[in-house]
Amino acid sequence: MNASPTFWQASWRRLTKNAGAMIGLVMIVIAIFIAIFGYFLSPDSSPYANRIILEIGGEKPGYTRQFLQVKKEKTTATGFLEQLVSGKPDEVEYVPITSYQQKADSIVAQKFIDEGITEQVSYAKTALANEPVTTKKFYVGTDKYGRDILSRLIIGTRVSLSVGLITVLISLSVGIFLGAVAGYFRGRVDNIVMWLINVIWSIPTLLLVFAITLLLGKGFWQVFIAVGLTMWVNVARLVRGQVMVTKELQYVEAA
Repeated sequence: MNASPTFWQASWRRLTKNAGAMIGLVMIVIAIFIAIFGYFLSPDSSPYANRIILEIGGEKPGYTRQFLQVKKEKTTATGFLEQLVSGKPDEVEYVPITSYQQKADSIVAQKFIDEGITEQVSYAKTALANEPVTTKKFYVGTDKYGRDILSRLIIGTRVSLSVGLITVLISLSVGIFLGAVAGYFRGRVDNIVMWLINVIWSIPTLLLVFAITLLLGKGFWQVFIAVGLTMWVNVARLVRGQVMVTKELQYVEAA
């Protein structure tokens, strides 16, 4: 006699039979992989992919440019975990050029300013990286500040997934606590919690997020908190109802 499948086995079978669900699962797994290892995958591995090169701002996809790699005065070593979480600060400054000429102890180049506009610059070879000239291709183009859009999209995947995860955790924590308190104590406590739920519910979510963001300031964590604090009302109502039903069960009353 064959043993009946477990809950997880049955769920996995149903999932694998649904082509749309499997496609969605693959996309989520890819997004999670990109979010975790984003700084190792993106062309710009600086923190938040924030390498600003104003001279090449607003360029179209496929744009290619040569750069001189000029050493920065102060650089700090970055470990694997630190780079995984926060990225690696650039050790060089990228100077866009149109052409260059190597001399005995220096490199003379035409610095790119704008289309048809250049400026002659000269750097000692000791001030440049071991590979003084590099060519970079911006597959999705650059924004108005000259930042690589592809890198920004890759790092942005982490922010998008984090918003979904952290806001749900915040809403569950607040909703379960307030809903359980209201359902258990009832009376005046229940009235206060329900009044708060109705007030939050009456305010448009977007306006409430803006108000909380203005109060807390700009930043990723402020956005997480603002969105999370607008999603707890449904959780609180459901938990409140379940606690009330559970309190009236015979075995609870008998205890």
